[in-house]
Amino acid sequence: MSSDATSESPEPNQATDLPSTAFYLPEGDGFVSTVLTRGPWDRDFQHGGPPSALLTTVLLDGVERMSLARVTLEFLRPVPIATLRVKVEEVTEGRTVRRRKATLLAGDRPVLEARALFIRDLPNPAETFGDPWPAPDSQSPFTFPFFPWKRGYHQAVDVRVLDPPWGKTPVRCWARARVPLIHGRPTRPEAHTLILADAESGMGPPVDPMQWTYLNPDLTVYFGRLPAAGWLGLDIRSFAGDLGGGLSEARLRDERGVFGRSAQSLVVQQRDPE
Repeated sequence: MSSDATSESPEPNQATDLPSTAFYLPEGDGFVSTVLTRGPWDRDFQHGGPPSALLTTVLLDGVERMSLARVTLEFLRPVPIATLRVKVEEVTEGRTVRRRKATLLAGDRPVLEARALFIRDLPNPAETFGDPWPAPDSQSPFTFPFFPWKRGYHQAVDVRVLDPPWGKTPVRCWARARVPLIHGRPTRPEAHTLILADAESGMGPPVDPMQWTYLNPDLTVYFGRLPAAGWLGLDIRSFAGDLGGGLSEARLRDERGVFGRSAQSLVVQQRDPE
């Protein structure tokens, strides 16, 4: 999806009339997307973070005495800024491991799939990894420079780049969402991780985002332990290959230390000329 606008034009009616207090508003058995879900490449479609977090939240619902170990997202097509529904399926359910699948639907069309792996909670030695990082407030808030509209995902997240200047990797960033995922509902720490992990290639771009787009058709996040609420740290490395692809990956941490990993495949394309 390449951007076809460089200035702010009237918002779609659905987004204009919604309060920007969350990424989604619950409505019956569905979720109404607000303008804060809008991504950088096309004004009608969402950033990958909010819908990935939405499916993760639904997959977590009803799971007891088990922890999320991995979630893999497959973007089947662009996710529209629209009312969405979710379908959940049990894949396997054992004593130690459980697998669930969720599909995000726009109308009757599947747009995003998620597969989650849960592991039974057992006593383990607690351990933290990684050296301490500078505090998030050691750097000023960062604004993504490649969103061509005023309202969108970039307004809803607070990012602090610890290794300026922005535009290269490796890079370390702190990030957190400024609004809840779902209006009136606390955001689960795992879902908060998904909101931000999908943006890792924007925090650490593989190429100049003013000249290139680099959409990710997938995202996988591993959890070695439950992250704490609050700031998410991302230690990011991204690169573009020589045949239209690329890769972004990050070591994930909270203020205690490292808790997981994330990775995205990237489709790298030159932006359409203005």
